[in-house]
Amino acid sequence: MAVRKSATRSQFAVMKAFFLGVAFSLVLLLLFLGGRSLLALPANVVGAGAVRLASSFSRFWVNVASFPKLLLQTHKANRELSQMRTKLSQLQAELWRVQELIEENQRLRKLLGLAKDLSRPYIAAEVIAIGGSNWFHTLVINKGSQDGIREGAPVLCHKGLVGRVWEVRSHHSIVLLLTDRHSAVGVMLTEHETEHEGVYGIVKGTGKRWCELIHLSKHVVPKKGEVLVTSGLGGVFPKGIPVGEVVSVSVKTEPPTVKVRPFFRLDELRELIVLTDLPPPINP
Repeated sequence: MAVRKSATRSQFAVMKAFFLGVAFSLVLLLLFLGGRSLLALPANVVGAGAVRLASSFSRFWVNVASFPKLLLQTHKANRELSQMRTKLSQLQAELWRVQELIEENQRLRKLLGLAKDLSRPYIAAEVIAIGGSNWFHTLVINKGSQDGIREGAPVLCHKGLVGRVWEVRSHHSIVLLLTDRHSAVGVMLTEHETEHEGVYGIVKGTGKRWCELIHLSKHVVPKKGEVLVTSGLGGVFPKGIPVGEVVSVSVKTEPPTVKVRPFFRLDELRELIVLTDLPPPINP
């Protein structure tokens, strides 16, 4: 009985040893076949992390090292930008001055051409102040009695008649503008003029930016856009000076209400001429 139990134990030990050996052999085989791939996984993870860390640190170091240079470049760029802005302002001011000279030259050419067409002696003057109120539309020129200016003399700009001298002082004079309600000038309608006779009227100031055509010598209706020139009647204003153009005609009234816009613009008045030799009266 004891011998049988001993044999059973021996067989069990052998079988246990056999299975343990097989299991150990399988473990060794797996380690031999898959060891490389199993060990490579942690190495790849660690290697990738190290590469990313090194790359980030490299970029950070490059940025830190280049920061002073970037500051210098920014300062230089700001200084150059400030210089360019200053230069641009200077060029703009120079361009404005050149443009002013061009416009002044054009005005003087037209003004001298108008004076030549009139064939009248004149005195050149400049506007030094622009007055005006609800009651008077005036400006001041830099020439007076010591320069030969006379009261009532016609005053012209490069576009035509501006008004007449109202007051004369020693070194300056006051000019009453066409638009003043106290101003009136005899005119002729250019599109109704014939060989033997024309249509005459009076342009009277309204105290606003426009004038009114009144007292027509014939029962005619002026055309919109028709040009009016001085008639020469009365001996104050020479014949043929451009005065203005008709801008509107209302036939609802009798006689028709005719608005006239003077050729001059107040903001354009710079250089003027004052006629000194007033012509004798001309009979129609």
